[in-house]
Amino acid sequence: MSGWLGKLFGMKTAVQMAQKNPLLLATVEKSSLIYQQIPLHEFIDEAKRQKLSRQLYLDINEICNATNPVTTCREKLSVTMLDFALYQVLVIPPDAEPDVSGLRGQPGISGELKEHVFLLAEKNDELCAKLRDFPEPLTPQTMWTFVQRSYWTTYWFLETINAARIELGDWDEDDDWYKPFMHAACANREHIYRRDLSLSSCFDQQVADIAPTAYSIFTDIVLSDVHNPLREWRDYYKDTDIPYPRFDA
Repeated sequence: MSGWLGKLFGMKTAVQMAQKNPLLLATVEKSSLIYQQIPLHEFIDEAKRQKLSRQLYLDINEICNATNPVTTCREKLSVTMLDFALYQVLVIPPDAEPDVSGLRGQPGISGELKEHVFLLAEKNDELCAKLRDFPEPLTPQTMWTFVQRSYWTTYWFLETINAARIELGDWDEDDDWYKPFMHAACANREHIYRRDLSLSSCFDQQVADIAPTAYSIFTDIVLSDVHNPLREWRDYYKDTDIPYPRFDA
């Protein structure tokens, strides 16, 4: 394992990382496993891998050395989650195909956006900004490659930062907030994309006007100092019809 860690993150040995910070070692070990399990290597070359690895290592190191590691971890998790949601809702397949994310069919998430990826490159300002430095001529195929590469990159970063969150003890075994936070970010992102595409809302009519705001507030709650953001969010909206996601255990 130590050889792989050194290759992936540009470190000499895993022992050196352990001496520096056991939290750092545990998180980097988890990150290396995540990288091995995803197809990101199909979309990036060695130089890009090294650049991303250094960036991710510095993010983890900043969390570990922060005065308040939990707060710093939540800040990085929130930024990465919102970036991840840009792509997650675009790669969710339609009903005829299996959805490994578990998000399709949850409130506000349809699996209908994959076919609109190329059009969204013109319609959505955030995607346009992400594509500004894209080196290839934009076609439906190159756009799809860009989305897949960006999805797996942000997935790797997000799952790594989440591993740090777990190592820090900022989670709840019975009622954790990570997947509901992912749902909230993705539901809000799908709402934005559907608006850009002039598609009807994916929310039920009685909550269509308030649900996007409700889900966006989840991020604000994560960035606060509450122990469990999910419980806080549910309590805040307990007297409304805002639907809660349901995930298998």
